[in-house]
Amino acid sequence: MLTRRALGLLAPFCALPAQAQPAQAQPEWPDRPVRIIVPFGPGGAPDIQARLMSQHFPAVAHGQPLLVENRPGAGGTIGGATTAQARPDGHTLLIGELGTTVLATELYRSLPYDPRALTPVIFLAALPMLVTVRKDLPAENVPEFLAYARGKAGGVTYGTVGAGHIGQLTGEVMVNQAGGRVVPVTYRSGAEVLTALARGDIDFSILSMTSGMPGVQGGSVRAIAVTTAERLPALPHLPPLASTVPGLVSTLWYGLVGPAGMPPALVQRMNAVFNQVLAVPEFQAALLQQQGTTPIGGPPERLAQHLAAETARWVPVLRAAGVRPE
Repeated sequence: MLTRRALGLLAPFCALPAQAQPAQAQPEWPDRPVRIIVPFGPGGAPDIQARLMSQHFPAVAHGQPLLVENRPGAGGTIGGATTAQARPDGHTLLIGELGTTVLATELYRSLPYDPRALTPVIFLAALPMLVTVRKDLPAENVPEFLAYARGKAGGVTYGTVGAGHIGQLTGEVMVNQAGGRVVPVTYRSGAEVLTALARGDIDFSILSMTSGMPGVQGGSVRAIAVTTAERLPALPHLPPLASTVPGLVSTLWYGLVGPAGMPPALVQRMNAVFNQVLAVPEFQAALLQQQGTTPIGGPPERLAQHLAAETARWVPVLRAAGVRPE
């Protein structure tokens, strides 16, 4: 279990004039409520993850609350801009994912902020995803679905929460390699995508377990594969997507980032607090039950390294697929 590290600001020793007053100590973060921006609508995986953290945050943060604020729209960049334009004092953070932190500069010609300048704070979690189809679609497995996609005039419709979402890119690779075409349809959250899929408004989507499992368990949609490298213990009957499309393994990941220019000592303090939240057994149990995963945590550099790796992997895919915002 990760332990809280004692962090402080250490000023260099220097000679002071005789009349100089001692420097005033900086308040320890957080000294007021912390706002976490979820760049998608309520009910999806990032929203649930943020609200789970908010239940345990005050106990390790001087009693200060973690306030969850949904700012959906424009593929998550509205929430990204809200965070980037906040003061870099650690009291406004973004729960970021691939689209908002890595691919936004590729997707949008004009943004009010630079996603690459956001400050990594902590790697939260990586979630398995389900390849799901509308229940009346004539395909029981991935090979049958790809055959259907190749034969559908105009392409198969895909539900996404924004251009460049990891699920959309995975779906693009899966269908395009088979000679089909994907037509994206954008919604505000994973919960809305599931509703559209259940109504038969779209053909398929690649959803987090958080968003997809209620529909799968209720019989309103069908899951035909998982995106992890191996079968999942919770869904042992579903084969990995990579068993049909070799090498196609992906996860839906989230990390906390802040505005550019946050002092390193502050980032370390914030990282230590959130590592404590992620280490709470009740939080871990709820995350496993509701999202099928466990937290990652670690130092800020772990998230920074992951962002660099995801950039190298997915930017070429985005360019090759020609994914653009609607």
